Amino acid sequence: MPEVVNGNNILLGRGKIYFDRFNASGVRTGELFLGNCPTFEITPTSEDIKKYSSADRSADLIASDVLRTTLAIRIVGDEFSKENLAMALFGDTATLSQTGAAVTNEAIADVLQGRYYPLSKRQVSLVTVSGTGGTPTYVLNTDYKVDATTGRIYIVEGGAITDGSDIEVDFTYGTIALPTVRGMNQTSVKGYLRFIGDPARGPKYECEIWRASLRADGAIGFISDEYASFTLAGDIESDAATHPNEPHYRLIRIA
Repeated sequence: MPEVVNGNNILLGRGKIYFDRFNASGVRTGELFLGNCPTFEITPTSEDIKKYSSADRSADLIASDVLRTTLAIRIVGDEFSKENLAMALFGDTATLSQTGAAVTNEAIADVLQGRYYPLSKRQVSLVTVSGTGGTPTYVLNTDYKVDATTGRIYIVEGGAITDGSDIEVDFTYGTIALPTVRGMNQTSVKGYLRFIGDPARGPKYECEIWRASLRADGAIGFISDEYASFTLAGDIESDAATHPNEPHYRLIRIA
């Protein structure tokens, strides 16, 4: 029977990626959907050793063997959840919390006009600014302005708060619990990776990678004229202890 090209096997890939990040003890914590990922690639590579003849000038290749093989992963994503950012910026996630209360006479020394000065809390309100000891009392928007969200005081140029002044600030602050990314406290990210294909054309595969080691690869455009994206690159590690017959990954054709 003659061979026939089957167009149904031509792949135009799409799909969803889930990552289950290991905790410090190497235990899975739950599969997280990474959102829209325009790229998911697995690249097999090999490191070879070659031996050439020394008996004649042509130096023919007389032996060639594979020393080792590796499988590289590359993911490009463009949804900036805190979990994705943590992976892309060598970090992890946490929460910035404060319980609302009031502060009296918070001192800021040697201020300059045209500069911002942070307070000790965020989400501030009922802000008053005075000189040391409570006098004089300065005027909002004339002598100073308030960035309530970040908790900063701006010293207005041309106002009554002169360069080198010491000021005191009274304010109240709200209760908050803000998601944060603590960057640069991880050197790599390890976990289980699942890809579930939903191709525009071709066979549908599910891929399970037992141990993926990922790291940030490339710039993140927080200011850009293009839609921002992040890139994670890494390797597939062997997990022969728990998957002796398929220690690296498996592909399952599901449709």
